[in-house]
Amino acid sequence: SSSRGGVGPFRFWHRGVPARSSGCAEAMPSRCVAGIPWEPENKRLPQAVLRLQRDEAWALHGTGRLARLKEAAPSGVHVQLVDMVKNSEINGQPVLIITGVDEEAVQQMRHTVVTMLQKDQGLGVTVHPHDIVELRQSGCKLLAELELGSGCRISVENPLRTTTDTIHRSDRQHSVRLMGDQAQQAHALQLLAEHCRHPVRPEEPQFNIIHRARACTLQSFDSVAHGLNIELAEGNCLARRSAACASEANSNNCVVVGHGTINMFKPGAFFCIRVRKVSSERGLRGGTRIGISTLPIDMPLPDTLLKRPECCWVLGRGLVRGPDQHVYTLPVADFDNLREGDSLGVLVTVTGAIAVLQQRPEQSGWNCLVHWDAGVPTPASCYALLELSGRLSEVELVAKVPLASVPQSLGRPSDFPPPQVRAAQAAAAKAAAATAEGAAGAPTQDVALASAGGAALT
Repeated sequence: SSSRGGVGPFRFWHRGVPARSSGCAEAMPSRCVAGIPWEPENKRLPQAVLRLQRDEAWALHGTGRLARLKEAAPSGVHVQLVDMVKNSEINGQPVLIITGVDEEAVQQMRHTVVTMLQKDQGLGVTVHPHDIVELRQSGCKLLAELELGSGCRISVENPLRTTTDTIHRSDRQHSVRLMGDQAQQAHALQLLAEHCRHPVRPEEPQFNIIHRARACTLQSFDSVAHGLNIELAEGNCLARRSAACASEANSNNCVVVGHGTINMFKPGAFFCIRVRKVSSERGLRGGTRIGISTLPIDMPLPDTLLKRPECCWVLGRGLVRGPDQHVYTLPVADFDNLREGDSLGVLVTVTGAIAVLQQRPEQSGWNCLVHWDAGVPTPASCYALLELSGRLSEVELVAKVPLASVPQSLGRPSDFPPPQVRAAQAAAAKAAAATAEGAAGAPTQDVALASAGGAALT
């Protein structure tokens, strides 16, 4: 061959003579393709070639996506986009060439590219038209910033054209599609929630003000509502803390929400999780926390359940708090000493109390760890939250709890509120009753007590 030539989009060196003048020619092997040794005696290097459509190639060129792919490529992996290839089989179709020295790394990079390009595999999120206008302003500058911050490709999709079947609908809305891995999608959702402030409604023939989580009962974790450091698997029934925060002593963004209302049984609303993995690292400053809310949880999620959401009862790491945001010490409300294989059950009784129970693999019954006389007003419509910032790093939600496994009694007196808090609640109830009598004509004492109980920490 000649001393200077090329293979497709590549230039190569031959007999130590570079195709282009370079000061490092002496350091190069006798023949290279894209800077990788390519002699006949060399083992053929792993390579993946993806044929792209024109719009896919254009998408990779936009907003620095190709540059981000190259930066995220594993060590030794080379990514190159060829817009025009003169080949009878490809017929001028753009291709993306991924070459490396390790087959697993090449296939990993190929999966990353496919995930970014395939819209049908992305996560669709409904967005109000006013927010779409904001995302597209100034040449989609905000959209590019969101992509850069999350690493997730964000594609804005226009609503379908009006037809005779949809002309009566007043809820047609735009949507965006998020293409990336779970962590990137979660980060993109957090950023979108900070900028998209207008309320949206589900895509249905008529208006529906019911939250999407109210339409089902708890069978899995929510694929959308989870923190940046939470990964879901096994049909969204498995939640694990990502390896990205394994070395951090204080792990945040590890909150995950259950999809749907907690299943109701005769004793009350009950769900169960099973501990898969426990972290043995010392110095963890976070904790495992359980939250019960009477309202659906919306994005963005808090970094921790210690203070938010506001309309929530939270237990964990020896603390409890109610909707009034007061935090109280309760040493028995600590769930970081569980072992792998243990089951943790949460029961919201019909009287509004919250009980957390433990079951060892060798046991058939439940052991009540905490009994909190919380006074949850609507046990039949509660939502579950979980924070994995402590020793529990991977848990499984039991999708279908057998009726026989539901605890019928607690066998433990109330741990909270203590006598002094009960006295404060009674005083508040008495004051509320006196105020109500003077303002509304002597209501019954039961009504006044119920009113005061909803305002005090329970």
